[in-house]
Amino acid sequence: MKRLLSVTVVLGVVLLMASPCFAENLFDKLGRGLVNGATGWCEYPKQIVETSKEYNIAVGLTWGQIKGLGMGVARTGLAVYDTATFYLPPYDRPVMEPKYVFEF
Repeated sequence: MKRLLSVTVVLGVVLLMASPCFAENLFDKLGRGLVNGATGWCEYPKQIVETSKEYNIAVGLTWGQIKGLGMGVARTGLAVYDTATFYLPPYDRPVMEPKYVFEF
């Protein structure tokens, strides 16, 4: 059993190294999932500030909170999706724009 696992791991590493473009995009998706999973909660204050700047502070404190909560839950959920399916295509198309919380 250990031998089969070792052969499988070695074969997987060799296949990933054989296609650097594939491996780079593969790990970009994994990285995007991990980063968004760790920073998904930042959507909440970000949306309050952005909505306040766009409209006014009252709208930011009401609609911005609702928007931030929804965006935070969506970004964290998509982070789980990206992390769990990082080995499946498509690799370079993020589901949510911007790709990261603090990308403008």
